[in-house]
Amino acid sequence: MENSIRQEQIESFGRLMAGFAHDMKNHLGIIRESNGLMGDIIEMGTMCEDAKMVERLLKSIAAIERRIVISAKMMHDLSGIAHRPDTPHSSFLLNDLIEEEYTFLERFSRLKQVEVLFELQETLLPVYNDPALLQHIFYRVYAQCLDCLESGKVLTIKTEQAGKNVVASLHFSPGDNMGETEKIINEKLLAAAEKINGGLVRVEHGPDSVEIRLTVPSLEVDGTS
Repeated sequence: MENSIRQEQIESFGRLMAGFAHDMKNHLGIIRESNGLMGDIIEMGTMCEDAKMVERLLKSIAAIERRIVISAKMMHDLSGIAHRPDTPHSSFLLNDLIEEEYTFLERFSRLKQVEVLFELQETLLPVYNDPALLQHIFYRVYAQCLDCLESGKVLTIKTEQAGKNVVASLHFSPGDNMGETEKIINEKLLAAAEKINGGLVRVEHGPDSVEIRLTVPSLEVDGTS
């Protein structure tokens, strides 16, 4: 009963976010049209005859357009994240899920001044699994890896095909908090990974290089891999 209520809460939250993203995309569309119309009017010279003022206004319009493009991309990705819990299991591409989620994770790496690099294999096969739970696991692993990193360090996110499975791995140079990160991974995230029939392991590549490896299988319709 408790699990059923929790699932309904997740689905409700997803629908609320999806509705918000849809409305925001409509608002951004109207702002873009108004911004474009303003630019057309200025270029026709019907509002201002001062060349320097026209130049400043056109630069402002271009800046607004850039922000609209960024915001529209964020709303698109938010909509994708919000729709992931629509069904408990669905077919999806791991790269799409990571790219959508990173739109909102990027802020955390920026605040910590950590550079994030991507090496995503383009030929990954779709997997049938629980995308909402995978989003949660990836976010928590990412957050824990970020906690281990000092400012100026690099976190590399890779994806690859491993037989019928797909793998997301995070590579970094560990800091002082690695012990706490391992504790959280082993006590909380490992159990979550097992719920998707996946695996979550730490791989050592020397004293200054660690990999957290998340394996995601493609399940059968009955829930078996």
